[in-house]
Amino acid sequence: MQDLGKKSARISRALLITVTLCFMTLFVSTVVLIGISRTAVRTDEWIARTLEVQDALDSLLMNVTDAEAGQRGYLITRDEQFLATVAAADESLQAQLLRLRSLVADYPLQQQRIEKLAPLLAERLAAIHQTLELAQHNQPQDMNQIVSGRGAQMTQEIRDSIAAMNDSEAGRLIDRRREAAVIREQFIATISGLVIVAGVFAAFALLSVRAYLRGLEESRQRVVAHQAELEARVAERTAELTRTTELAQRERSRAETLLTDVNHRVGNNLALVSSFLTMQQRAVTNPEAVKALSAARARVQAVASSHRKLRLGADFATVKANEVLGAVLDDIGAGLPPDGRIHIDYDLLPLEIHARDAVSLGVLTSELVMNAIKHGFTGGEAGDVRVIFGVTADGPPFLEVSDDGVGYDSNNNENIEPHDPLLAPARGGGLGARIIDMLARQFGGETHRAPLREGARPGTCVRVELARLELMQQP
Repeated sequence: MQDLGKKSARISRALLITVTLCFMTLFVSTVVLIGISRTAVRTDEWIARTLEVQDALDSLLMNVTDAEAGQRGYLITRDEQFLATVAAADESLQAQLLRLRSLVADYPLQQQRIEKLAPLLAERLAAIHQTLELAQHNQPQDMNQIVSGRGAQMTQEIRDSIAAMNDSEAGRLIDRRREAAVIREQFIATISGLVIVAGVFAAFALLSVRAYLRGLEESRQRVVAHQAELEARVAERTAELTRTTELAQRERSRAETLLTDVNHRVGNNLALVSSFLTMQQRAVTNPEAVKALSAARARVQAVASSHRKLRLGADFATVKANEVLGAVLDDIGAGLPPDGRIHIDYDLLPLEIHARDAVSLGVLTSELVMNAIKHGFTGGEAGDVRVIFGVTADGPPFLEVSDDGVGYDSNNNENIEPHDPLLAPARGGGLGARIIDMLARQFGGETHRAPLREGARPGTCVRVELARLELMQQP
């Protein structure tokens, strides 16, 4: 194995040197090709600009020719349509001169020629306009003198100047095409050299790879023997791990079953206690005792409902808050009068909370809802109670219970303080209000009470911030 390792190391070094040389060659070639490409691009731009200059010169000469043709047409036919041709040529002359100046900005000789040509063009067009004015005023003698005299001479000078500029551009075009041919030859030579170098490196790399593959085959044969031994060991360990996993799974299932049964039994026992309290409530005649037993029965029932819904998660420590609170609210709704005058509606997020907080949260919800039913609809009125459990975007979880009952001022008297113990726990309210405040403090919050709306039945809204309620996982 050591000999194979040394041989593989030598072959690896050879491959590394080959790859390094290939990358260096590629880098140098890339730099050379980029330089040649930039030179070729500049040459192509020069050729394109030369062709544009020639095209601009041809257009300029064509403008002068059109203006003279319009002059001759008008002098012969007196048709005013030819005047439009002269006007069009005069209008486009300045734009063409500006374009020509920008194209030869890097060629001083052509710039000098353009500066000499511009006043000559202006003078020629002025002569054409003067001729047309003389023709319109019937002065043939002066008109013929301009046409046959200075006009023909200026036209010839313009043609000679444009021809000289065209010859210069043609010479530059020939030179630039020669440069382009040289660049193409350099490019071909560079590519050919790269192909030769790449072939040499490829041959060397192929020989190195073949040697490396032979070494790999020898190593593979030895590895196969070790692999068979390792597979036997892994199979033995896998069988042992499978047995251990199955045993752990059985123990886990057993623990889950026992824990679920315990919670269910606790819930049933508490429900039995609730039934005893109901029987005791029916047996007494004292209104205060009946009221106290009813409140105690409701609290025991809330704890029982919470326990029956304690379906713990995979970690045996978390529950879904909506399942626990939903069971509590459903039990409260089942105990309401059958006439359906009071309806409980709820919106509960499926937040995962710690099991130790589930029962306390269920009792807090039950107390708030029962107080809303008891004190919000004192005269047998119909109405709705709404429960919301959720979490704000940047704040703690919260529990909110609201009703559309009589609210703050049930007697339409602004001087009467709120009759609902939910609205005034600080004045020493009933047991329910004290339980609510105690549980609110347990969860690190306070009860915030306010009217739900304005009107004859303003209702009541109680909100408890649950800062210390530990959320195990948000949806």
